Amino acid sequence: MEARELQGRVARLHYEHHMTHHEIGALLGLSRVKVTRLLAEARRSGIVEIHVHSPLTPFAELEAALTGEFGLDQSWIAPGFADPARTREAVGRAGAECLAALVPSARTVAIGLSATIAAVVPHVRPEPVPGLGLVPLAGSWGGLSRGTSPHELVLNLGTAFQAETYHLPAPVLAADPETGRALRADPAVRETLRRAAGADLLVAGIGGTGRDAGLLVGRLGAHERRRLDEAGAVGDVSGRFFTAAGEPVTGPADERVVGLTLRELAAIPRRVAVACGPHKVTALRTALRTGLMNAVVTDATTAEALLAHEDAPTAQKATAR
Repeated sequence: MEARELQGRVARLHYEHHMTHHEIGALLGLSRVKVTRLLAEARRSGIVEIHVHSPLTPFAELEAALTGEFGLDQSWIAPGFADPARTREAVGRAGAECLAALVPSARTVAIGLSATIAAVVPHVRPEPVPGLGLVPLAGSWGGLSRGTSPHELVLNLGTAFQAETYHLPAPVLAADPETGRALRADPAVRETLRRAAGADLLVAGIGGTGRDAGLLVGRLGAHERRRLDEAGAVGDVSGRFFTAAGEPVTGPADERVVGLTLRELAAIPRRVAVACGPHKVTALRTALRTGLMNAVVTDATTAEALLAHEDAPTAQKATAR
């Protein structure tokens, strides 16, 4: 029997006929473990959708505290878990809720470089938004596709919202400052960046400065990372590094980036940071405190660390309430 057909049969027996896992297994000649796995796969594949009709979120008080502490427009908080992959999955679901709330009222959405935003895409429910445009905040990666570059994210989200999508025909990180300046001067690149600068909603990840704290920092040379440290860099948004005061870090690394400048992206009215994990706390706190970003999607462990004005523990523990 085809896997999807079997998932559908098991789902109907469980959710429509209220049969237990044991009863379904006996009927179809399956183990209880197999039935449980099929039900989980049915949810992941979209055969089964669960809707909770309640205006309250699991972390309403924490969201209110975070919003008040940093003067944000809004916060979306997911559970935090010991397993970072599970936390990112939960933040991805919260990010999809954020997009469902904000995208319908937007005309143009700029999407930034982020592995966490890539985790949002599978949870976005297809919903056509007439007249919507999606544009990358910066260029794309070369080589193996991992679904994290702004161009890939724009295409995937554009499919969900049936939106017009724009391409920035350049790498996010040029080979050297001279190439970066030449790419930014290209008419096609300039036009896409103009559209991004005119967006009314920005959704972007926040990177730290540790080797494993961001997608871009690991691609910089040792000399460039040392220059960032000397300049006081604490994090980045799509390759644009900023200091503890929220000021841009200029220099050779910044000149290599093909994307909006920090000041240009800060001029977009609604700016949502999507980030989680102990290695992002300092950068995320700075982005929120300085007003670089004015809304956030994160997990409860990271949110509590932000409010406590301390770094999150290296090993996150579950904080479901």
